[in-house]
Amino acid sequence: MVNDGARVRSRSSNRDLRKTLSLSRTKAGIHDKLHAETIVIGGGVIGCAIAYELAARGQDVLLLERARIAEGASCAAAGMIAADSEHFSSPMMLNLATMSRQLLHEQYEQLSSLSEMHIGYQQNGFITPVRLEKDLSRDSTVTAPRSIASEIWWDEITVQQEAPWLSKDIYGAYYRPLECDVLPVNLTQAYAKSAQALGARIIEGVHHVSLRVDANGVQGVETSIGTMTCRNVIVANGLQGEVLMKQAGLQLPTMPVKGEIAAVQFSDHSRQLAPDKTVYAEDIYIVPKANGEVWIGATVLPGESDLHVSAAGLQKLLERAASWVPGIGEAQFVRTWAGVRPSTPDGLPYLGACESIPGLYTAFGHHRNGILLSAVTGSLLADFIEGKSSEELNVQGCRPERFNKRGILH
Repeated sequence: MVNDGARVRSRSSNRDLRKTLSLSRTKAGIHDKLHAETIVIGGGVIGCAIAYELAARGQDVLLLERARIAEGASCAAAGMIAADSEHFSSPMMLNLATMSRQLLHEQYEQLSSLSEMHIGYQQNGFITPVRLEKDLSRDSTVTAPRSIASEIWWDEITVQQEAPWLSKDIYGAYYRPLECDVLPVNLTQAYAKSAQALGARIIEGVHHVSLRVDANGVQGVETSIGTMTCRNVIVANGLQGEVLMKQAGLQLPTMPVKGEIAAVQFSDHSRQLAPDKTVYAEDIYIVPKANGEVWIGATVLPGESDLHVSAAGLQKLLERAASWVPGIGEAQFVRTWAGVRPSTPDGLPYLGACESIPGLYTAFGHHRNGILLSAVTGSLLADFIEGKSSEELNVQGCRPERFNKRGILH
């Protein structure tokens, strides 16, 4: 799914390309801005990853964002690439997550070079601690698909050697060395800037977007800055995607799920108490980031869509984190934030072509796995635009119209 040849460029040629594109965009004028082969709606990590992949394959792509790039759910994520640690709803999702982690690893240098940004990529591995032996047997009976191929068991002695900052009452831990993390905003912006460097156009502050669809399929979009024509539209704007799809007569339900996160930082004198690997426990995750902070998350509040952090939520996060990493109590509190993630009734994102409306594609509903699945989603949507089917890509379960066809929603 990856066109490596299109992605390999030297740093100097990237600079020359950016200069050339900047000049061509200036000369093109507003008329050319209102047409593209493919329009992507949504400037979060999913939309930007799609724009990057399309541009890398030489496609003419225009991305529209109602606010600014990475200001929605993408800026509120923890940025974990937890392909081996997450419990997925299906084997297909596990496969997509593993593919996405590998793709991001392959994209890392190209994104850094094209965007000239540091995305905070770290591959220090994740630890899932087990406090009691009975919890170990319970974990082995979990039925949700999860990778164990790269999983290493650490006994109590090994845990204290490898992670002395963990609580002393831990029976053992699973260590997953291939897991990694990024800074979510940096990754999203890097996708956007890299897409631009490869020829994509991005317009921020575009409001009142609606689909233009007739009997022949997608014709374009109406926006606050004018009518835009295109051959394909990819709806990748998270929770707002459901509203756009209703305009086309399709029901793709989503539900908001609020999550709260806290950040702390260790001073020099308490550095020995700080985690150097992500703790991915059943009730909490603790993520040491490349910017020197440690992120603690996240609460799960289905149906809530406000961006306030409650005192109760913050207290829960800090108490749970300190139970695994006691040194959290000595860290300096930095900040809190909240985000709202789009969930679907079956836990699977809406990915692919809408069979009833030619030219209309979807890429939203990733819930808590938007950052994790961003790379593979970009690759999949580019494959769909090139004419591949859900069967060819083995993602039939993510078909956009799956609920309409079952007669569940009318």
